[in-house]
Amino acid sequence: MTESTTANIPYGRHRERSDLSQVLPLTTPFSLLIDPSNGCNFRCVFCATGSPELLKEVGRPRGSMKFDLFRKIVDDIAAFDAPIKSVHLYKDGEPLVNPRVDHMVHLLKARGLARHVEMTSNGSLLTRERADALLAAGLDAMRVSVYGASDSMYKRVTRRFDSFQTVVDNVAYLHRRKTELGRAFHLHCKIINVELTAEERQTFIDTFGPISDSLFVHPVHGEALAEESAFAAAPDTGRKVCSEPFLKLAINFNGEVSVCCADWAMGTIVGNVAEEPLIDIWNGDRLRDFRLKHLEGRREEIPACNGCAYVQTLPADNDLDGFAADLIGKYRAVV
Repeated sequence: MTESTTANIPYGRHRERSDLSQVLPLTTPFSLLIDPSNGCNFRCVFCATGSPELLKEVGRPRGSMKFDLFRKIVDDIAAFDAPIKSVHLYKDGEPLVNPRVDHMVHLLKARGLARHVEMTSNGSLLTRERADALLAAGLDAMRVSVYGASDSMYKRVTRRFDSFQTVVDNVAYLHRRKTELGRAFHLHCKIINVELTAEERQTFIDTFGPISDSLFVHPVHGEALAEESAFAAAPDTGRKVCSEPFLKLAINFNGEVSVCCADWAMGTIVGNVAEEPLIDIWNGDRLRDFRLKHLEGRREEIPACNGCAYVQTLPADNDLDGFAADLIGKYRAVV
């Protein structure tokens, strides 16, 4: 497969999108991220999870989500007035480290509480047995993060793993099985551009193009968006309002609730779902005050948001700057 024929789209374009200016405030979040485990079997050079020293410095705990806590989260989701558009079983770690992640998928799908249940994985633990279990549980989509186009590149980037072919075989099996089953399942493969050569980039495209539904060459976080992006051609460095706290929440493995997926240090905690209903966190004062700081141009007052480049990489249709004044009134009126 050549680069020109590759379905090169960012993950998420297979889902419907909304005009945010017309739907905020939301009574139900569009999306939830739930972290089955914030531990990982890789130690990638660009990832905070791969730096024990950094995690110790910021005091981030480590562990896997208990199934009883997950069950409580699912019960809480049922209190919202509509299904969640997407529940993403991933945040800071490798979800397949948690041996019950397929049961998590099944519970969400059986309760009908999310239109899409999705996952991001490095693919190394995606054995045939795990792939079959996830498909049987009803998983709707998977994003596989590819960290090399050769054994040597995998070793350099992950510092733990050096079998490119293992990931290729695992992805190929998942693609074949979902095709055989006739599943409307979206399999997306992306590679992080960690000093990729032109040859390595083409190897990724030629290898994973035939065994995935879409591909993306992704920049290291904080850099300009790659040219393949369907969202924007360059970072929007002038954007003031981050849309994340208005659309979604991220539930860490221990139940603490972050405002967004970029909060690897767990520095934007607005509640704990182990101790209070999720709907109360979504409608609570802590999150409302967080949103108002963004709308009022006071993002720098939030330590975790001050200087964060994630806002620059968000989709162009998530730009709320032009609607900030109107939204301030709406969120101040929400009790």
